[in-house]
Amino acid sequence: MISVIVPIYNSEKYLDQCLASIVNQKYYDLEIILVNDGSTDSSGEICERYNESDNRVVLINKQNEGLVRARKDGVRRATGEYITFVDADDWIDVDTYVNLGDFKEDIVAYGLMEEYGYVSKAKTNYFADGYYDEHKIKECIIPEMLCTDNFFEFGMLPNLVCKLIKRSLFLKMMDEVSEDVTIGEDVDFFYRIVSEAKSLSIKSNCPYHYRQHFESMMKKDIPIEAIKKLYLDLLMIKGLKEEKEWGVQLKKYIIFIMLLKRTDKAIDLIKEIKDIDGEVVIYGAGAFGEKMYDKLKTNKKIEELYIVDKEWKNLNQKLFLVGNPETIVDINPDKIIISILNEKVCSNVREYLIEMGVDNNKIIKINFSDLYMTEVFDM
Repeated sequence: MISVIVPIYNSEKYLDQCLASIVNQKYYDLEIILVNDGSTDSSGEICERYNESDNRVVLINKQNEGLVRARKDGVRRATGEYITFVDADDWIDVDTYVNLGDFKEDIVAYGLMEEYGYVSKAKTNYFADGYYDEHKIKECIIPEMLCTDNFFEFGMLPNLVCKLIKRSLFLKMMDEVSEDVTIGEDVDFFYRIVSEAKSLSIKSNCPYHYRQHFESMMKKDIPIEAIKKLYLDLLMIKGLKEEKEWGVQLKKYIIFIMLLKRTDKAIDLIKEIKDIDGEVVIYGAGAFGEKMYDKLKTNKKIEELYIVDKEWKNLNQKLFLVGNPETIVDINPDKIIISILNEKVCSNVREYLIEMGVDNNKIIKINFSDLYMTEVFDM
């Protein structure tokens, strides 16, 4: 049996879609645990309705104590051999669990679809599909588990929502995760679990739909104390702290978090754009590009500021207009900043711009490796 745990806090807008996608699974042997974490909207009433109509649904009503505690409370209540999670504003395909086959491993990891309004983007694990025993986990997975050589690319997606994990293993590790963690809680949970796993299988299908909210992507910077706490917690993971590669991966990850969550400070350290002026185009309207746009629009030396993206038709938001990259030639800007946090994709964009006829000297491709030499918490 699989125990599906749904942490819920004020999720009335999407909760029906989420829960319907779970109860209608072709795989019927489910225990569905709804953890209502002190919601003040109609989420509780929606949960009650599902609890009354389906005897597989278990409802936990509790005071608000945060996501980490909600996950732990759900796991403690679970009785299935395996557990998984679905966040209350997401949904899963109807054949999600039947398509995973006859799972016997400690962990079954699969992919997800990031949903940006009308745009869907598949996210899969870096490693090849297949079975990994304890030796292969230590030799192949752990050295690139958090970050591959390509900045920034997860080796194993940390999201708990696209994993089946043996409940006994989760219970063994979960008390090591602090309930005070406010950022990167999935990273803290999942990589501890991998460090103790004896077997793991990876599948490239993407049945989980992970809803991305513009408001959450643009939320205020995370306090540096929260990032420091995450860093120190991850640094001391029992099964990983002796691994040389872990420290290297961890620093890359923290820099990645800094670039997304303390963007103002991070941008000040990027030497390529310190003295930028004139007409400027930002290429890439993801979370980092949006925050860079927000930062640079206050720069008085910049005469005109534009942002473009290949998905421009679907990415126009209320706060600014996203343009078509093909307009770059007509704009003829002084500089073009590639604001993408994946070095391989950055290189591809640079080639695309050059093929378009853009002067290579106008293109700014951020050298993230320079930031590796920066003391992490100077930001």
